[in-house]
Amino acid sequence: MDAYLTDAANVRDISSLLLDSHGRLRVVPARALEGTTAQERLVFGVRHGLYSFPTEDLCDFLRARIRGKTAIEIGAGHGALAGALSIPATDNRQQEESAVKAHYQQIGQPTVPYGEHVEKLDAVAAVQRYRPNVVIACWVTHLFDAGRPDAGGNMFGVDEARLIASCDEYIFIGNEQVHANKPIWALPHEKLTPSWLYSRAVNGSRDFIAIWRRAPSLKIA
Repeated sequence: MDAYLTDAANVRDISSLLLDSHGRLRVVPARALEGTTAQERLVFGVRHGLYSFPTEDLCDFLRARIRGKTAIEIGAGHGALAGALSIPATDNRQQEESAVKAHYQQIGQPTVPYGEHVEKLDAVAAVQRYRPNVVIACWVTHLFDAGRPDAGGNMFGVDEARLIASCDEYIFIGNEQVHANKPIWALPHEKLTPSWLYSRAVNGSRDFIAIWRRAPSLKIA
């Protein structure tokens, strides 16, 4: 971690604000994070293998958005958001694999602390199992496409175009710079940048909610 955060020892620890007595990420009001700095959130996120911090305000927005519909979270990681929304939490739990764990250990970073309730399913399998109207994701990496290497991604990432064609609505929470190269930006979408989104990003760009809706002709059984 020191390679990323050379002055981490001088940054206030906000663990008591964001972790419960069992060390699990809490969903807190956005106002609780207003008094934290980007550097504090970065240090906390890196130390605990966390990328974004769900707030009660985000949960209220998502509850209103999915009311009356079925929904799941993919790439749920710790599962705090899905737990707060009372929806299934799924993840391929890739960072439990020995090679991946060894890589993170080598660079001095912890892996994602997967929640016990997070079901081991990749995005495609999760959609096939639950057939949700709405799919929610926070900070997931898109699938690498050898034909578009400049877009980045990961060989174990999510085929988000296929995902959009498999549900009525795909809601993604991310960061403008970190997720700038997602191929699905080329598809019609709605983008929101409310003040109550928080993450570990320190690049100066905004966190956002982006929403893609399936075109009628794109339905995948």
